[in-house]
Amino acid sequence: MTLVFRRSAIRMWLLALGGIPFLVIGLDVLTGRQITDWLRELLFRPEDTQIYEPRDVIWAWAMFLFGGFLVVWGLKELFIPTKVVECRDEGLALKISGPFRPASLIAWGDIVDIGDDEIEDEGTRVPRLLVTVASSDGLPDDPWGARWHDERTLAVMAEDWSPGPAEVARQVGDFAVEATKRAAIAERAAVLESRSERGHREEE
Repeated sequence: MTLVFRRSAIRMWLLALGGIPFLVIGLDVLTGRQITDWLRELLFRPEDTQIYEPRDVIWAWAMFLFGGFLVVWGLKELFIPTKVVECRDEGLALKISGPFRPASLIAWGDIVDIGDDEIEDEGTRVPRLLVTVASSDGLPDDPWGARWHDERTLAVMAEDWSPGPAEVARQVGDFAVEATKRAAIAERAAVLESRSERGHREEE
């Protein structure tokens, strides 16, 4: 049994759309320059016309590559979204080890508390998921998309999550309780089965 949280599909769609202007303008400068010539004639008088320089081609390549990256990454996250938080029976998996690397797994027994808060970053309130652990062993020293709030509290940035970190924290807490109960039941059943098998062997 698992519980998965991903990035907001709407935000990823807007991100992909935001990359299209960079992609189009960059491609236009590198090819026929129809759009940029039209804009140049619209914005400048004929005697003040701007001449293309080699650096314009460099900027066009930069815009083209950046726009292409935004479009590809946004569409990838839209159709194949990354599991930023995943609750498993064995623990909480967080995508904090970096791209193309497996999620970091924290056993339920190593989690002390789960909550949320907000920080101000250049005038913008950024929501975070707070995970307090008994020990940071096995977790990255410089987590990707997260920061160590203190020695044992990991603050995961959650500005593009759906639902928000408050709801994620609540559902993760509920899942942790149920996972602990299932583990206790399974352990008790294993002990009873072991005793039953031992009894049968003694009878034989």
